[in-house]
Amino acid sequence: MKNLLTIAALALSTLLLAPSLQAQTLTKKWESDTLLQVPESVLFDASTNSLYAACINGQPWGVDGNGYVAKLSPEGKITTLKWATGFDAPKGMGISGGKMYLADVTKIRVIDLKTGKLETTLEPQGAKQLNDVSAGPDGTVYVTDMGRSMILQVKNGQVSTFLEDKTLERPNGVRAVGKRMFVVDAGKGIFYEIMSDKSLRKIAEGMPSGDGIEPVGNDFLLSRWAGVINYCTADGKLTKLLDTEAQKINAADIGYDPKTRMVFVPTFFKNSVVAYELSK
Repeated sequence: MKNLLTIAALALSTLLLAPSLQAQTLTKKWESDTLLQVPESVLFDASTNSLYAACINGQPWGVDGNGYVAKLSPEGKITTLKWATGFDAPKGMGISGGKMYLADVTKIRVIDLKTGKLETTLEPQGAKQLNDVSAGPDGTVYVTDMGRSMILQVKNGQVSTFLEDKTLERPNGVRAVGKRMFVVDAGKGIFYEIMSDKSLRKIAEGMPSGDGIEPVGNDFLLSRWAGVINYCTADGKLTKLLDTEAQKINAADIGYDPKTRMVFVPTFFKNSVVAYELSK
């Protein structure tokens, strides 16, 4: 019995010390200049080793032509403030086939990644509030429409409905991870997996104003526009890593570099991007 108790104690000690079970933390590394006018989304692109920030430069859903995408170095230096221009209130971005797909109120902008030039504009019929973008491994691009409880898809330049489900109150963040799909409902504050039959499997809840989704292995980083970032384990356990809500610093659609474990946070009305290192 004594030996069994000793073995059990050692096993418990090992589990408690296991890095995978230790609490994750975020450590601030840098903050960009405050020249980014209402940045809503940040995307890290390994192919160009660059950050892209979608800047609304006006009202969150305004149609004014003032919006743009800025380009930054991974260290936070703004290399081209207005890398791509002429948008209304740009938000989520995704890259597929050398093109950037940008959600812009009721339009999907397609931009040449090499030049920053607008190639074409897709106008989904009935679109209301296009928000986040994610590219799947087969090149399909997914776009949430917060105003219609809908996720659209772009294939071969054509837009169609991927999912329409009134369970989703205000679908915001969307992410394709391999063959799996995930969405966060900003209205209900629920994080779902979209199953192969298009049903929704609830993973976690308690995240009103839910925004960005970034996978970390089998787990996730989930941001809330109000100023919160949660670490979500695969089984739905949430740990709050960042809370700047009291300071009125937003945490909109985050980006992530898995190689350096840097989390890039667009601060929205504070006009900057802040980088935090996720502990190992």
